[in-house]
Amino acid sequence: MKKKHLNILLILCLFCNTSFSQTKMGVENYNFLNRKMEYIWMPVVHHQTKKGFYTELRYNYEDIKTGSLYFGRSFAGGKNLEFDIIPMLGIVVGKYNGASAAVNIELEYKNLFLSIHPQYTINKDKDADTFYFNWSELAYQPLKFMYAGVSVQQTKLYKTAMENEYGLLLCFVAKKYSFPVYLFSPFRKDQNFIVGVNMEW
Repeated sequence: MKKKHLNILLILCLFCNTSFSQTKMGVENYNFLNRKMEYIWMPVVHHQTKKGFYTELRYNYEDIKTGSLYFGRSFAGGKNLEFDIIPMLGIVVGKYNGASAAVNIELEYKNLFLSIHPQYTINKDKDADTFYFNWSELAYQPLKFMYAGVSVQQTKLYKTAMENEYGLLLCFVAKKYSFPVYLFSPFRKDQNFIVGVNMEW
């Protein structure tokens, strides 16, 4: 039954990608590496139409063996300080089942940029599995082919204190491709590595 739900999500996402005039599309592949955890692959596919309607499909993001599909709309503008804000609503199915509200916020000023991606996800069956999560990055691009910065993951489970995990970011850029590398908890023994291979067009 869970595989059937995931197939429905994939079909819906493909339908949205072909129903409108395409302006932006991206595929992100993140690979999580940790000494104490098994390898986790997290792909993300996103699409935005000329009118700003936005679709995002994720897998292994909210939980392992879980797919999620988000719909939203982009509000972009600015001259010196450029911004792109995308509020979204989504459904989550698989090992974790529920609904989610999220927003993608991108700010850029010259070679400096900030991205903030908070979400609040409600579990259909268990209040204890409801959570808030935020992924934020602040980076500077001194060279056309490279940028570096800092990142933070924030997680707050139901009726628990916020947990913050800080990291370093280094990314190499080649035309439509980017190769980000994250090192979280760099001064601790239980370090987390995230390696990405992303493409946008």
